[in-house]
Amino acid sequence: MPWAVHSGGRFTADPLVGTGRLAGMLAGYLIAVQLILMSRVLDTRLISVWHRRLGAAVFAFITAHIVFSTVGHAAGRSLADQTMRFVYGYPWLLAAYVGTALIVMIGLTSIRAIKRRMRYETWYYLHLYAYLGTALAFAHTIMISTDIKGIARVFWIVLYGTALTLAVWRRIVRPARLVARHGFRVSDVVRETPDVTSIHIGGRRMREFQVKPGQFLWLRFLTRSDWGQAHPFSLSAAPDGRRLRVTVKALGDHTRGLQGVQVGTRVVVEGPYGSFTAGARVNKDVLMIAAGIGITPIRALLEEMPPGTVVLYRARSGSEVVFRDELDELARSRGARLVYLLDDDGRENGGRSDTPEDTDGRHIPEELTAPGLARLVPGIGNRDVYLCGPPGLVRRVHAELRKAGVRDRHVHYDPFEL
Repeated sequence: MPWAVHSGGRFTADPLVGTGRLAGMLAGYLIAVQLILMSRVLDTRLISVWHRRLGAAVFAFITAHIVFSTVGHAAGRSLADQTMRFVYGYPWLLAAYVGTALIVMIGLTSIRAIKRRMRYETWYYLHLYAYLGTALAFAHTIMISTDIKGIARVFWIVLYGTALTLAVWRRIVRPARLVARHGFRVSDVVRETPDVTSIHIGGRRMREFQVKPGQFLWLRFLTRSDWGQAHPFSLSAAPDGRRLRVTVKALGDHTRGLQGVQVGTRVVVEGPYGSFTAGARVNKDVLMIAAGIGITPIRALLEEMPPGTVVLYRARSGSEVVFRDELDELARSRGARLVYLLDDDGRENGGRSDTPEDTDGRHIPEELTAPGLARLVPGIGNRDVYLCGPPGLVRRVHAELRKAGVRDRHVHYDPFEL
């Protein structure tokens, strides 16, 4: 560690400043790791888990860096006065404060309670400021740090250079190559329910585009209103070598606009991503649980699951069920058992009615509690479970699965925030 080599001796004499410097270097290192994770170079569910955990650590280390450095240098002055001395007396510190403010803002908007209240488009564009914040923090570290020099400086430059290269590859180079090779366009638009639409995407050499059922793509539809934003969508049918199908529910401005996307619209495709695939299972038997539009990857995965698979599909009413005919036919052909968990009077399973708030995880039907799952799916502890739906419900059902004896490594889901 460069701090131990170059500055460890200063720690005893000035522990506050030493602690601040150490916290700053740890924050800088973890920021670079975060950017590498965002490139999905290691495409597993764990990257989303570690992205959230490291985000909290970055926030803590940045706070400690600012507080300890300011207090340590103040020497009797007020913290406000010392902050102004930093800004006007040290080169690149103003840039560092701006970069820090951007990174902190991104961290705050990732808190679930705040994120739920934001439009996805706002959240997405704010997260892109992570690159600007990182650039400013990097410049501050390289230009004025006395702890990072020699081989440590080379390591720091290589680390951030790697993160930048991977970001450019993921967001610019690879999508551009896919566009040039496949020329993706909307080939068909099918209305499934009043607020759910399936979009078929075709192109050249489609058999060469390798994507598995359960994976997702970042799609940018090149219309006048939507060309500037990309959103993640799971495949809702296994690829057939001719076209891809994604299914979109009108949940925000962007997804509402896609309900009327025109055939022939060009599409920029980024991906595929995700380990939510049939290859992730380790047991012979499978349980799949879907809620709302979370049925899309489950429907695609059902085409690859073994006989005896159980599918639980949670929806508020029969009118909100998507792909009913397809699911019924797949269940028959694949030897699967399909159970609809509905609130309205037309529910087939005889379960009790719950409020629509279950999409936030505050209320779930009795069939998705540990006793209900154990009764509905005998031997559930020996099954792999694929789970997809609103984040709150996924967390709650995951907890119930633990109570029912399902090991965490047998529960598969892929939150695609990155």
